[in-house]
Amino acid sequence: MFISNYEKISDTKVYLCGKRMADFLIKEGFSLLSYDNDKKKYIFARTKRLDKILNHLPFKLKILKKVGVING
Repeated sequence: MFISNYEKISDTKVYLCGKRMADFLIKEGFSLLSYDNDKKKYIFARTKRLDKILNHLPFKLKILKKVGVING
Protein backbone atom coordinates (compact mmCIF):
# COMPACT_ATOMS: atom_id res chain seq x y z
CA MET A 1 0.00 0.00 0.00
CA PHE A 2 1.35 3.42 -0.97
CA ILE A 3 0.73 6.93 0.34
CA SER A 4 -1.35 8.62 -2.33
CA ASN A 5 -0.93 12.25 -1.25
CA TYR A 6 2.77 12.47 -0.41
CA GLU A 7 2.76 16.12 -1.59
CA LYS A 8 1.20 17.05 1.75
CA ILE A 9 4.31 15.79 3.58
CA SER A 10 7.13 18.29 4.08
CA ASP A 11 10.00 17.96 1.57
CA THR A 12 12.42 17.59 4.47
CA LYS A 13 10.69 14.36 5.53
CA VAL A 14 10.75 12.54 2.18
CA TYR A 15 13.43 11.60 -0.34
CA LEU A 16 12.55 11.48 -4.05
CA CYS A 17 14.71 9.56 -6.50
CA GLY A 18 14.76 7.69 -9.77
CA LYS A 19 14.55 3.96 -10.49
CA ARG A 20 18.26 3.06 -10.14
CA MET A 21 18.59 4.74 -6.77
CA ALA A 22 15.25 3.28 -5.63
CA ASP A 23 16.40 -0.22 -6.59
CA PHE A 24 19.54 0.28 -4.50
CA LEU A 25 17.60 1.61 -1.51
CA ILE A 26 15.06 -1.23 -1.64
CA LYS A 27 17.94 -3.71 -1.80
CA GLU A 28 19.36 -2.01 1.32
CA GLY A 29 16.06 -2.65 3.13
CA PHE A 30 14.24 0.67 2.85
CA SER A 31 10.48 0.61 2.40
CA LEU A 32 8.97 2.52 -0.49
CA LEU A 33 6.38 5.07 0.69
CA SER A 34 4.97 6.01 -2.68
CA TYR A 35 5.55 6.23 -6.43
CA ASP A 36 4.67 9.29 -8.50
CA ASN A 37 3.69 7.94 -11.90
CA ASP A 38 3.59 11.39 -13.53
CA LYS A 39 7.09 12.41 -12.44
CA LYS A 40 8.49 8.84 -12.43
CA LYS A 41 9.79 9.40 -8.88
CA TYR A 42 10.08 6.96 -6.01
CA ILE A 43 9.43 8.35 -2.54
CA PHE A 44 11.12 7.17 0.66
CA ALA A 45 10.92 8.46 4.24
CA ARG A 46 13.97 10.56 5.08
CA THR A 47 15.61 9.08 8.18
CA LYS A 48 19.03 9.21 9.81
CA ARG A 49 19.77 5.77 8.36
CA LEU A 50 18.80 6.93 4.85
CA ASP A 51 21.00 10.02 5.16
CA LYS A 52 23.90 7.82 6.30
CA ILE A 53 23.44 5.49 3.31
CA LEU A 54 23.24 8.45 0.90
CA ASN A 55 26.47 9.89 2.31
CA HIS A 56 28.25 6.54 1.82
CA LEU A 57 26.99 5.42 -1.59
CA PRO A 58 28.90 2.82 -3.58
CA PHE A 59 31.39 4.38 -6.00
CA LYS A 60 29.33 3.59 -9.11
CA LEU A 61 26.16 5.26 -7.77
CA LYS A 62 28.12 8.20 -6.41
CA ILE A 63 29.67 8.91 -9.85
CA LEU A 64 26.36 8.46 -11.69
CA LYS A 65 24.65 10.82 -9.25
CA LYS A 66 27.41 13.40 -9.55
CA VAL A 67 27.31 13.56 -13.37
CA GLY A 68 23.52 13.64 -13.39
CA VAL A 69 22.83 10.24 -14.96
CA ILE A 70 20.71 9.27 -11.98
CA ASN A 71 18.72 11.64 -9.83
CA GLY A 72 18.34 11.48 -6.15
